[in-house]
Formats: sequence, C-alpha cells, structure tokens
Amino acid sequence: MALDLSLNRFFKEKKYISPDDQNGVFIRNVADQLKQNQQFARVLQIIVAFVAFGTIIAGIIGISNIMVFVVKERTKELGIRKALGATPKSVIGSILLESVFITTISGFFGMLLGVFILNSLGEKLKDYFITNPYIDITMAISATLVLILFGAIAGYIPAKRAADIKPIEALRDE
Repeated sequence: MALDLSLNRFFKEKKYISPDDQNGVFIRNVADQLKQNQQFARVLQIIVAFVAFGTIIAGIIGISNIMVFVVKERTKELGIRKALGATPKSVIGSILLESVFITTISGFFGMLLGVFILNSLGEKLKDYFITNPYIDITMAISATLVLILFGAIAGYIPAKRAADIKPIEALRDE
C-alpha cells in the first residue's frame, strides 16, 4: 500500500499531473484484491461450516427418531428379554449397537456419495470458475466419526427408556 502511494506520487510529479486528478495515474494493487478474495473465502467457509453443522444435527435428530420408533415397536421383545433375565445394561447395549450400526452405515454411504458427486461435478464446474472442488479426506472421516458419536448419544435416550421398561408392562403393550 505504501509502495502504491509512493509510485502514484512519483508518476504524478514526473509527468506533471495534478495531485487532485484521480484518473491521471492508475496503479492496480493486487494485494488489496487478494485480501478481499481471502475475506470472501472465509465467509464462504463459515457458511459451508454452518450448513455442514445443520446437516449433522439433522442426522442426529433422524437417528434419535428412528431409535425411538425401534424401541416402541420392539417393546414386547424387550419385555420378554427382561423377563428372561436380561440386564438393563444388555438392553442398552443392544439398542446402542443398533444405533451405532445404522449411523455408521448411513454415514459411510453418505460420505462416499458426497465424495463421488463432488468428483463427478469437478469438470462441469469450470464454467463457474471452480477448478478443483474437493473435500479433505480427514475432514470427511472426522465428520462421519462425529455423526457416529452423536448417533450413539442420540440412541442412548431411547435405550435408557427401554431399559427402564418393566417386563409386565412391556408384555401388556399393544
């Protein structure tokens, strides 16, 4: 910026251009454009992170709803298991295992589908000045692991509720 100002002053003095004439000398400063582009990229990253966070939250809510439905549908089965001597810990474990399995399978296929779509769109986005769209594989795996972790946490609430069901009430359930 200082070089820009000093060059501007130098050329105006050398070529006898009025110091008040804004259009007399034009010096393009690429550093200023670079700073603006970096700020735009940061804002874009924040927006993408917000969308990714919302997607993970939606996945967590989806897994929680699925597990609530699974526990509701299998109330009699859980009651029979408890009547036969299953401990609350084993009931929680089986439901958590199912929750983690569903989350892992859906998270893994979702990650693969996203990477495939990103790779297949790569050449078609050159018209929009996007030359190399990609996702860092560690970021994709990290997001999948976070989804699995929170899927297990979301599955714990219905699992705990299932462990608290009394066998006689579960067997009466329609």
